[in-house]
Amino acid sequence: MPLITQAARVMEMVARYGSIRRAAERVNSAPSAINRQILNLEAELGTQLFERLPRGMRLTEAGKIIVERVREWQRDNQRTLASVDHLKGSGGRQVRIGLMECLAAEFLPRAFRELQVRHSGASLHAIVGGTAEITGRLMANEIDLAVTFNAPHDIGLKIMHEVRTERGAVMRPDHPLASRREVHLEDVFEYPLILFDNTLTSGPIVEDMLQRSPRPPIRAVVTNSVTILKAMVTEGAGISILAPIDVFSEVRARSLCFRPLRGARMFDLLSVAARDAKALNPTTRDFASIIASTLDGLRPQTADPS
Repeated sequence: MPLITQAARVMEMVARYGSIRRAAERVNSAPSAINRQILNLEAELGTQLFERLPRGMRLTEAGKIIVERVREWQRDNQRTLASVDHLKGSGGRQVRIGLMECLAAEFLPRAFRELQVRHSGASLHAIVGGTAEITGRLMANEIDLAVTFNAPHDIGLKIMHEVRTERGAVMRPDHPLASRREVHLEDVFEYPLILFDNTLTSGPIVEDMLQRSPRPPIRAVVTNSVTILKAMVTEGAGISILAPIDVFSEVRARSLCFRPLRGARMFDLLSVAARDAKALNPTTRDFASIIASTLDGLRPQTADPS
């Protein structure tokens, strides 16, 4: 039996996404059913919880009070379920994590291998996605840890660890820019660019930089796929602007080169986040520690290109 009512969960999701339609998609329900639950909740409480706007839903002052309390209940519920799980004898050995695609191929298996050394019965449920999806799943208690770029600090997450990473230019080893120790921002505009679109966190960051430049960029490819982007760069379709972690494996394998980008002043915060760090089971806490240590050790190989 759920400890938090469906109506309370629905209200929190509408508040988080600012949209009945988006909340309905997350819970696989019809928007009309979600709207009906909100209306019923407002009738039961005798007050309006949301302002209906042309482009979404905005909490009233009363709604803000209720949502804050619902989120407190969700955190308490997570602690309770974690405690019950431990008492049932599972030992809290399952880890549920959301992370970016660039961390899935090499980083995650290596970290999980270390976790298995410490906790032989550990199991893993891993979900790949962008920052919005991962943090949304974290707030909905669908995962326990999120490893993502630029996690929002204003939705109740607990940032357990954060690493600042500077963006740089990425290209093939035989590209003219690969022979340099560092690349100046104006050099980037000489070549076709392969970029993330604005559905990914880094998309708007790079786009803002491009918009502020007096010289128009050459956009060769725009995509929401890390796999497509890196494949295009590897094939020589252009260069890209990425964080070191995005191409850690490729740089180590010498299939791509990462060069610091002077004049761009672009950085990301790579975060390990939880809803409530105190509610994590011992295995998940250890995994968070392993991930944090591993992230601290990740540095792009930018040695002498000769």
